Amino acid sequence: MTKNVIISLTGLQYAAEEEDAPIEVINFGQHYKKGDKHYLLYEETEESGKVTKCRIKVSEKELELQKRDALNTRLLFLPGEEYLTNYETPYGSLLVGVNTRSLELYEEEEFLRATLKYGLEINGEKTGDCTLVLKVQSCEQGD
Repeated sequence: MTKNVIISLTGLQYAAEEEDAPIEVINFGQHYKKGDKHYLLYEETEESGKVTKCRIKVSEKELELQKRDALNTRLLFLPGEEYLTNYETPYGSLLVGVNTRSLELYEEEEFLRATLKYGLEINGEKTGDCTLVLKVQSCEQGD
C-alpha cells in the first residue's frame, strides 16, 4: 500500500428507541505498517476550523483510535474485552465503555478493511450496539 491513502470510517449505532443512521467520514491520510500493525494518520477539521490529529492502529487482534487536540481521547477495541475511558467533550467528561464483540481484518496489496462490532455504554448506561467499518485505499499524490 502506498503512503498516501483515502481513509473511510462508517459507523452505525443500533438503539431500540432511535432510527439507525449511518455516519461516514472520509479523509486523506498517511499509512505505514510496522510488524503486523497498520498505522493511519489523518486530520479532522470541525466546522469551527479546529483541527484534530487522529491516529488509528489496527491489527488482527485490536483497533486503537486516538484523537489529539486540546483534549486527548483514546478508544481501544479488543475482541472479548471491555475498555473504559474518560471521553472529554467541550461540555464535560463522559465515562465511555466499549465491549468489543468482533474484529475482522481483510488485507490486499492496495486495500485494507476492518469491521468492528461492539456495545457502547455512556456513564454506565447502555446506549446501543455499534458497527464500525474502516476502509483504507491507496491513492496517488494529487488524486
